[in-house]
Amino acid sequence: MYKLSIDAMSGDLGSSIVVEACEKFMQSHQDVELYVTGKAEELEKLQSNERIHIVDARDIVPMDAGIMSVRRKKDSSMVKAVTLANDGIVDGVVSCGSTGAFYTSAMLFLKRIEGVEKSCLMAVLPTYNQKGVALLDVGANAENTPEQLHDFAIMGHIYAKNIRGIASPKVALLNIGTENKKGDEVHQKAYQLLESENKIDFIGNIEGRDILKGDCDVIVTDGFSGNIALKTCEGAASILMKMIKESMMSSLSGKIGALFAKSSLYALKDQFDYKSVGGALMIGFEKAVVKAHGASDAKAFANAMDLAYQMVKLDVVTQMKEGLSEK
Repeated sequence: MYKLSIDAMSGDLGSSIVVEACEKFMQSHQDVELYVTGKAEELEKLQSNERIHIVDARDIVPMDAGIMSVRRKKDSSMVKAVTLANDGIVDGVVSCGSTGAFYTSAMLFLKRIEGVEKSCLMAVLPTYNQKGVALLDVGANAENTPEQLHDFAIMGHIYAKNIRGIASPKVALLNIGTENKKGDEVHQKAYQLLESENKIDFIGNIEGRDILKGDCDVIVTDGFSGNIALKTCEGAASILMKMIKESMMSSLSGKIGALFAKSSLYALKDQFDYKSVGGALMIGFEKAVVKAHGASDAKAFANAMDLAYQMVKLDVVTQMKEGLSEK
């Protein structure tokens, strides 16, 4: 039986969407036990399921919580969910709380994989060819060393191979040009390390304008650049959809055309919808750690839970340990 801890209180929409997500998730996952942390009275609907355990937690970690604040929030739903993983009671953790607070909680209360200097945050972005691409780091670290980027590449490769089912994932390094001598010293050395790594299929540098093409399966970057790239892509997609809508609604002919293109437009919108992805992975820890979007509805949160479930079921953490053990 696989076991997950679920932080029910930290999201923007409260515990009700988590309760709905848990009910939906358990209907299709008969091999899972959940430990749901939050105010017991808000989780009453889950008590009838014998595979769901309610862990009463009366506090919430605030969005701007620092290290000392997180340490003091021992009775918060987030810290209790992470502590359950640290104590070996569960195999993975899901939360839609603040990214910074959740990452801090994981850093304080979870062990990192041996040999991993820094864990990172990985998100899967939609691409033109509809394959999707894993981008890491997207904001867990302000800066990274070449060796850390090398570790990210291996972990991203293992994720793409085992979770996304890509036989030989293509790995690229985000840089300011495609030539191997481009970028600062960190990126030039990272290029050399990745080029000599026989565990991955490294295809070289990739520029920001090519992130969403889908020419590769994993893109490695430092957390500062990765966060800017992620939010730029999200913003551009949002504005583009808005411009298309406004353009079509600006004339009668456009409105008639929109009626005929309705299904295609909805398909495009769904392709860039974070709800279908579920969440981002905090990789490099001994347990599966999934960060759901702060504004997740029940569908998005259930997908985040499924991502954690797949990580645990396929034992991806162990495979990451093995992949990093011979570096």
